[in-house]
Amino acid sequence: MKKFFALFIPLIFLFSLGFSQASVQDIIITPTQLSTLTIKLWTNRAVGATYYPGENIYLYFKTSQDAYITIYDYTTDGKLRMIFPNSFQQNNFVRANNVYVIPNPNYNFVISGPNGREVIEAIASTSPGVIPQPRIGNQPFSEIPEGLGYLQNLKIDIVGKPVAVATTYFYVGYVPRVGIVHFDSQPPKASLYVDGIYEGQTPMDLQLQDGDHLAVFWYGTYNVSKVFKVTPNTYQTVSSVIPVLPNYPSIQMFPVDFNTSPSGAMIFVNGKMLGISPCTINLDGGTYEITIVKPDYATIVTQISVNNTQSFNFQIQRLSF
Repeated sequence: MKKFFALFIPLIFLFSLGFSQASVQDIIITPTQLSTLTIKLWTNRAVGATYYPGENIYLYFKTSQDAYITIYDYTTDGKLRMIFPNSFQQNNFVRANNVYVIPNPNYNFVISGPNGREVIEAIASTSPGVIPQPRIGNQPFSEIPEGLGYLQNLKIDIVGKPVAVATTYFYVGYVPRVGIVHFDSQPPKASLYVDGIYEGQTPMDLQLQDGDHLAVFWYGTYNVSKVFKVTPNTYQTVSSVIPVLPNYPSIQMFPVDFNTSPSGAMIFVNGKMLGISPCTINLDGGTYEITIVKPDYATIVTQISVNNTQSFNFQIQRLSF
């Protein structure tokens, strides 16, 4: 039977997503409260990578606790599909810290057009029944007729519930143009989610693709949402004032200075671009992988340990052509 499915079930196509029919705020699911449960969701390429029609894509996820998982795909024509669980993988219970992959060997995900942006979202809960489950029918994946309306009801339904959410996205058929966005908040050191993805704590700089985006600033139990538009080849600021109680305890972070010679290099921390040298990045104590990238110069990849206010200086070498 497995060979039969692998050979004869039609390949599943993931359609590209544009935000022409709904705002990014309508589509992106964001955390509604802090939770000890976490979920990570990623593809076999970096967030925001480009896939071309005919290429295979793989989705990976893991949770910090045993949990029940539902993963959705919202398509460019406004259709919503539940891609996990599905007719091939019907059990949505997963074990903590195990990495799971979809598709499994019985089927494939193959990229198809039209060009655009595709968003995948996952919701996790430690209890069954917290997340409503569309019925798995005769089709490999359940299409949810309510589409965007279902997502809106889902957002309301999970408010105050102990769930974790995760989002990833990629582009089909083209490499998008980018701009630099500076995120700031009052008070500082707010946890920042952009398009449902945790990026770190404010203030920070991020390189983002052109188009509409959703930022959510969290400070303790307080949060503020902002929709903003990225214009290519520009530097812009998105700021938020978070209404918190006086004397709310601050979150311990260390300011770390990054300097390069020459300046103007992109600083990646654990794979995320957080600034352009010279810059100061607020980091928790711990070990980080640092990647330093500047066009026409050799890339530096190294590790640093952060346990106090620190400064790092890097000499980058120009490439000879």
